[in-house]
Amino acid sequence: SHKCGHDGHAAILIGLARVLKKKPLLKGKVILLFQPSEENGKGAKAVLEDEKFKSIQPDFVYSLHNVPHYDFGSIIVKSDSFTPSVTSLKITLKGKTAHAAEPENGVNPDLALLEILTAIKALADTNLESKTFAVITTIYATLGSKDYGISADYAELHFTIRCWTANQLKALKGKIATIINIICEKHELKNTFDWIYEFDSANNNSKAVDYIRKAAIYNSFKIIEKKTPFKWGEDFGAFTQKYNGAMFGLGSGKNTPALHNPDYDFPDEITPYGVQMFYEILKLIYA
Repeated sequence: SHKCGHDGHAAILIGLARVLKKKPLLKGKVILLFQPSEENGKGAKAVLEDEKFKSIQPDFVYSLHNVPHYDFGSIIVKSDSFTPSVTSLKITLKGKTAHAAEPENGVNPDLALLEILTAIKALADTNLESKTFAVITTIYATLGSKDYGISADYAELHFTIRCWTANQLKALKGKIATIINIICEKHELKNTFDWIYEFDSANNNSKAVDYIRKAAIYNSFKIIEKKTPFKWGEDFGAFTQKYNGAMFGLGSGKNTPALHNPDYDFPDEITPYGVQMFYEILKLIYA
């Protein structure tokens, strides 16, 4: 399982629905959106393309994500980019098989695989303050088959790549495409590369973030001002590319295991914090 706490996030929204039923707003309209398929980047895009959603045209969109290693119940805020632009890359290399005793009669993609891996990883810049910040993570690699008499003819290499902005990611994608083509031409290999599972940066509107700060102050919750975006992708970014809105972090405790770790478990005790934050944000917007 991907163990990220989205069950807890859904529980927060259900809690908000219950509060709104008991204490309805005097004016305004609220849409509580339970969206599937966040992890593969398809959910938000499907919602945005749905004719029923297109008819809504919200003034603001909001979301939260629980964040381990931050004080329990703290509210983490940042204007502008809150999460990066993210894409995944699948590369295939195709040569020609040969007898393992005569590899010179075939085209084995082993050296090209190594060169491409090394060259792409060299483009990473993990300095959070850098304008060329990029995290390049190797996800999967395979070469040939377990047939010891055959020199391999096929390889695959998969990465996940993230940059602070869409423009940075676009430029990096161009460099990577050039690397792949040059190395494959050198080794006489056919290749394909596909960009998959793309996530837009969550671009936090300053006015929307101001409502988050005010809601946290009203609830006497600790506010943490984040200087740089989080490094994980979130498909809520697709909404912020079209509408004013913001995502904020909800601290799930300094000793909580990291997201996607096998021992991670959403701490139910932070649920009321999320409910109170959303409810107060709504009250402020419609004051």
